[in-house]
Amino acid sequence: MLSTEFTRRFGVQHPLIQAGMAEAGPDIVLAVCGAGALGSLGTIGKTPDQVAGEIAAVRTGTSGPFAVNVVTFDWAPFASRLLDVALEAGAPVVTLSFGDPLPGLARCRAAGVQTIVQAQDSETALAAIAGGADLVIAQGNEAGGHTGRRGTLNFAAEVIEAAGETPVGVAGGIATGRAMAGVLAMGAAAAVVGTRFKATVEFPAPQSQKEEIVAAGGADTLYDTINDEAYSMVWPRGITGRVIRNSFTEKWEGRHAELQEAVAAAGQPYGFVRQLFQAGTTVNWGGESASLVKAVQPAAEVVAEIVREAEGHLRAAAALLALPSGAR
Repeated sequence: MLSTEFTRRFGVQHPLIQAGMAEAGPDIVLAVCGAGALGSLGTIGKTPDQVAGEIAAVRTGTSGPFAVNVVTFDWAPFASRLLDVALEAGAPVVTLSFGDPLPGLARCRAAGVQTIVQAQDSETALAAIAGGADLVIAQGNEAGGHTGRRGTLNFAAEVIEAAGETPVGVAGGIATGRAMAGVLAMGAAAAVVGTRFKATVEFPAPQSQKEEIVAAGGADTLYDTINDEAYSMVWPRGITGRVIRNSFTEKWEGRHAELQEAVAAAGQPYGFVRQLFQAGTTVNWGGESASLVKAVQPAAEVVAEIVREAEGHLRAAAALLALPSGAR
């Protein structure tokens, strides 16, 4: 069994977190939690009533910890209200992402709620550490969905060195036990996995998106503003979305002005994205670790495989430490 400061603080069996992807709902969260990792509900794009209902569904299905991921930049849909809902509904853990974390962190601490802050830059990470976050996630550029500019390995090492007693999770490009072992060996307390959990039976995404992930190579992603332009949504400076390449990216990459015109012509919130779906394609958020996703599996199998592989790689790494001659 892998025991870290994260597992001890949060009361979970494995140092593994399912990323709080937007669509993540009760089924994937309960499956991940039931397998001994920390499941995370996504909230962006959902109404306060939807989020309240999903939190209630998870609380009915488990007495253990789970997280609710709240996007904190001011102009995100329902941003402040979604944090209200998470706290009012008794979420055991709140994750704050993609904005100034300090106001939300202070509210969560005052409410006695364990709080994770996901950072994409050093300034945010240091602020979260100083503000008393229970865990800080260093998210690297290899991640799917929205992420910053920093590469995972160097950024994670920087945050771990600065964190002191604050445990650090690492996100971005992690889909296997080999990667999990690597970040634990460098001093992380948890690994955060998104893309591989998107390609699970329980994740509420179209089967076509899951199949695109399984078929993708590591270079088959696109980190570009067209992914948000399709939704007519602006994210904070330094944050851009990464998707799996498909017919949407093939048609619109490099055609920003034309895409903006098409989105405006579609009208209605997310009207253009609905048109994409009706035409048989989507904006498929996913990261470079797609190359390591070999099949659509139940989430519990994914947790078990990642943990088992990580334990094996850590044992192998420990064997590299040869005892001095004559030592017993």
